[in-house]
Amino acid sequence: MDDRYYVETPEVVAIAYDVAGAGSRCLAATVDTLLILLLQAALGAVIFAVDALTPATLSAASSLALALWALLAFALLWGYYLCFEMLWSGQTPGKRMFGLRVLREGGRPIDFSASALRNLVRSIDLLPFGYGLGLLVLFADPYARRLGDLAAGTLVVREGLPLALDELTRGGAPATVPPRADEAPTVPLLPNLHRLTADHYELAQTFLRRRAQLGAAPRARLAAELAALLRAHLDLAPSGDPERFIEHLVREYRVAYELPQGSS
Repeated sequence: MDDRYYVETPEVVAIAYDVAGAGSRCLAATVDTLLILLLQAALGAVIFAVDALTPATLSAASSLALALWALLAFALLWGYYLCFEMLWSGQTPGKRMFGLRVLREGGRPIDFSASALRNLVRSIDLLPFGYGLGLLVLFADPYARRLGDLAAGTLVVREGLPLALDELTRGGAPATVPPRADEAPTVPLLPNLHRLTADHYELAQTFLRRRAQLGAAPRARLAAELAALLRAHLDLAPSGDPERFIEHLVREYRVAYELPQGSS
């Protein structure tokens, strides 16, 4: 299983979601199942308590009470997931407890039709018992999706830790780059650095700070696109490894503008 699901935005920014594994999903399902059983038991207690007070002359009352409980218990089983996923944007109490959320493919929020379909197919995932078929498919799918997820185009992801506002507005630490050679001159080794803006420099730093969080393919693609953009501003022909060029540019930009040098 690939533990990350990548979505590329129109601005060519790759967003990574951590895919929820079988362990955390089983724990969340256990919590939800226990809550459903408690609710069904409470519902049954109310219905059969009312039935016990029904006059004995109504011979069909017990059968009706049993049929009513079976109908409402099924509605509760299906409606529990649907209602919570709509009210809590893809979360149930079990999922919220373990930091999981259901999303549609592409990183979009779950909607009514997707939630309804994935939960209708749950009855097939439960076959032959205890999510047997669902777990088999989940382990076989690269993004740990059960049949309901495949039918509805959804997946379950782990939520990241929330960020405070000051963390979003605070500038990041300088990206680490290999140091310059001892014999390197005190002037920049790249021409036309004056053509770059502070935004170009920060974009290069942001890539270097976050590249370890990217998969191999998105990392290589973003590095190539960013290097091509920076080379175009510097009027340089493409050559060499894109990531090494970005490191070199950041290092020489710091020399040109006497900024603190990072370390490897």
